Amino acid sequence: MSLVDLGKRLLEAARKGQDDEVRTLMANGAPFTTDWLGTSPLHLAAQYGHYSTAEVLLRAGVSRDARTKVDRTPLHMAAADGHAHIVELLVRNGADVNAKDMLKMTALHWATERHHRDVVELLIKYGADVHAFSKFDKSAFDIALEKNNAEILVILQVCSASRVHAILLPQPPE
Repeated sequence: MSLVDLGKRLLEAARKGQDDEVRTLMANGAPFTTDWLGTSPLHLAAQYGHYSTAEVLLRAGVSRDARTKVDRTPLHMAAADGHAHIVELLVRNGADVNAKDMLKMTALHWATERHHRDVVELLIKYGADVHAFSKFDKSAFDIALEKNNAEILVILQVCSASRVHAILLPQPPE
């Protein structure tokens, strides 16, 4: 089997969440390739919510911040599709929580856009910039307002207020 075929099979196994097949293909020299859109096996595992497959790929050294042709990372994919467990796995493994895609949208923008409250909370917990602006000059707050998502609006407001509060108030002496 050619390297190209091994790479294609690795992409398909990652899309389907076939951990054993992913391990076998990598052991047989399958390259960490991408499809024509620049989508890597980790992007596919993240997009389809395959936690153990994402774990296998991260342990094997697949780039946690790989970019598609529109600059989306696996974190963007997991956040947009509401896979909180994968979002946490990626950020715990050093994924850039504030990476921006071609539209200058972060994972927080995408989670807000798609109404994934649990992902929004998780991203904020790991330091997502609630004040980041997209190419369209919109913050996550602006998106939540447009989408009329009161729950996420409150989360973003509380987070923003607590960060401002922490900056403005002097810390108690030690």
